[in-house]
This record gives sequence, C-alpha cells and structure tokens, in this order.
Amino acid sequence: MRLKSQLSFLASGLCLGLLALGSANASTISYSGTLSGDDQVQLYTYILSQASPVTFETNSYSSGGFVPVLSLFNSAGVEIGSDGADQTCYAGMHADSTTGICDDALLSENLAAGSYTLAITEFFNVPVGPDLSNGFLEQGQGNFTGPTCGTTGAFYETDIAPCVERTDAYSVNITATPEPATFWLGSVLVAAFFITRRRPALANHSLSKGQNNEQ
Repeated sequence: MRLKSQLSFLASGLCLGLLALGSANASTISYSGTLSGDDQVQLYTYILSQASPVTFETNSYSSGGFVPVLSLFNSAGVEIGSDGADQTCYAGMHADSTTGICDDALLSENLAAGSYTLAITEFFNVPVGPDLSNGFLEQGQGNFTGPTCGTTGAFYETDIAPCVERTDAYSVNITATPEPATFWLGSVLVAAFFITRRRPALANHSLSKGQNNEQ
C-alpha cells in the first residue's frame, strides 16, 4: 500500500514537471499556505540548476496575513540571508490597509547552482544561529503573539500599538533571472515539511528586528 502511494506521488510529480517545462514564459514561481500556529516553521526545498540572481518576496502581509520572516539556507544548512519585520516599503510592495505599513519580507541573492531551503516563519520566530540545525527562537513554544499582547490566540502583530490580529496565511513569490523554466530543476517537486525541534538557547540568537544577515 505504501509503495502504491509512493508511485502515485512520483507519477503526479512527473506530470507536474512536464507541465512546468511547457511553461517556458513563466518568470515567477509562487507558493502559499497557512501556519497552524505562531511557532510553526514552514520549509520549502528546491534545486537551482544554474547560477542566477533570485528574489524571494512575500505578498501576504498586505492582504492581512501575519508578519513574515524569510530565511534562506544552502545545502549544508548554513544561513545565507534573512529578512522580515522591518516595515520597509520596497519597490512594488503594498502597505496593509489596516495598519498602513509595509511588513512583507524581501530577499535578493545571487545564487550558485545547488539545493536551497527557504524557511517561512512569523516574527519573532527567527533563526537562532547561522545553521538551520540551530532551529528557531520560538520553536515548540506554541502561540506566543497573543500572550505578548495580553490576550490569547495567535497571529497578532506585536510591534505596533495596539496589537493587530492577523490571519494565518502566507504567500511567497520566487523569481529567477532569466526565467525559472531555464534555471529551476524540480521546482514543482517542492517538499514542504515542518521542524519540530525544541526551542534552542536564546544566547545563540543572532537576528534582531530589521537586521539582514546576508552573506
């Protein structure tokens, strides 16, 4: 039964891969979903077949989603860059109608061919250290934004007064130059999974609000 499920998954992935190859004019790959709680870590693993400038940008805060943090790691799990919660309106970024501010995340990197992992988390569940294995600040702590705002629940924006309740939705666009059809291998076979390690020591925390740790 397990083998049958695996074969079914591989067949579905192959069909999607063929569809992607036919989309030669596509320039952006988009992923979206929801987090189950404030401490959730959503990972996307993908392969870049050739060196390329790549931009990672969320567009969910402007639609009512939580304050996102994007963190990028190479195949060895070493952090390349992180961005989020700096309230900066980058070119083309929209402000949220409720708060009137821009709090989406943006990362732009020149990447070599290889495998990469993108983490999507809610501020302030940020990477603790320079390696993915160090985990994230609030992992395993449940919903931390509600108590920070003196209430219960999840997905509150804690860095404005008064706190604003957001939704659990995220959306991220990944754009490669030239087009992803040329530079992305297996992009439709993205593996999404959750990290469930216990909260690491605060002493290792190296990313503060608005800081960009690009290398």
